[in-house]
Amino acid sequence: MRRLQSFYPIVIAIFLIVVFGGLFWANLRYTRNQKGGTDFSIYWTSARTLLYDDATPYGELASLKSQNLIYGLAGQEGEPPSRLDLPFHVETLLLPLGFVSDFQTARATWMTLLEISLIISVFLSLRSLNWIPIPMVGAALFLFAIFSVNGLWALIQGNAVILSVLLLTGALLALRENQDELAGILLALATFKFLTVGFYLVFILFWAVFQRRRRIFFPFIMTLVIFIVISFFFFSNWFLPYFRAIYANLKFGDWLTPGLIFKDALPFVGEKLGWVLSGFLAIVLLSEWWMARKMEFQRMIWAASLTLAITPMLGLPTYPQNYIVLLIPLIFCLSIISDRWNKSAPMVISGILVSLFIGLWLIAIYAINKTTAFFFPLPVFVICLLYWVRWWAIVAPRNKPESIITPL
Repeated sequence: MRRLQSFYPIVIAIFLIVVFGGLFWANLRYTRNQKGGTDFSIYWTSARTLLYDDATPYGELASLKSQNLIYGLAGQEGEPPSRLDLPFHVETLLLPLGFVSDFQTARATWMTLLEISLIISVFLSLRSLNWIPIPMVGAALFLFAIFSVNGLWALIQGNAVILSVLLLTGALLALRENQDELAGILLALATFKFLTVGFYLVFILFWAVFQRRRRIFFPFIMTLVIFIVISFFFFSNWFLPYFRAIYANLKFGDWLTPGLIFKDALPFVGEKLGWVLSGFLAIVLLSEWWMARKMEFQRMIWAASLTLAITPMLGLPTYPQNYIVLLIPLIFCLSIISDRWNKSAPMVISGILVSLFIGLWLIAIYAINKTTAFFFPLPVFVICLLYWVRWWAIVAPRNKPESIITPL
């Protein structure tokens, strides 16, 4: 028996190598035959500009290289500036891929890492909710995460927002297990996609203050300080170019807000209606934050999930490709349905996933302006789903000891 147990790590290692190798091979074949990787091309060319040209990864040279790689010709009118929008300590994680001279090989490697990150994110979400779905539902969740429009879109473009999903789900599990120091570190690492997950991070810290979970804050602050200090040590003048790059992307990029979308349909009052919607949802969100500030863990997850779903509607510039973060509130809602519906839950959950999967792909296939068409459906769907399960998630568990979440 001991001999068999000693072979388990070897078998697991071989299995992981085979899986990683299979994914890399499939991704390499895909990248050789299909275009894409817009986001990763910016990360990769910026890394190579720093490594081989001794120039800032946030400057004009890196931008021109990115545009050449993406569009075939740099500097054409109407093209986004393609500036790096990652802080330097995050970009350093991509420096090893900068040594790979072949873009398609580097892109396939990055896609493989993102796919594995997405799979681990689903697993961590299930663990943080203490939910063990039946195999059919579990398989559906993993397949939806990767092959839904938003999952596949982020993977093909190489969007680092998937790493934010991994860090956020890890932080939720750490909070549930009372590993507050680890949660603080993971939340600090997730700050690099602040426009997408910033309000979520602020709410978690806000909730931690009222819960008197002070152990979160010191690791959170120290992690940011350490990474910033290390960044300045290796590249002392990255800070201002980084913010200039963000400004250029926001000013000239094809970002969306509710006001811009409404303005296209109703030029006279559309932008004002967008701000009214954003203001109303901001009031709703702040009210939910205040009601959840002293509540148990499950109430916090519900409010945090609502925060992720409402964030695109608050008027900050965003892009539907980032909606893969809504996988977190979606899995939370489905876990509540599983707890509530018992025997019929697998059919209900499968029906929701299939309907959402088909609906989003129909938009992708038939919509004329796909980016605009994708802006509202998924966030609105998740918000409605959250309020549908709200009573079961918040009120019912107080009188039901077998709840899927054990309050801290």
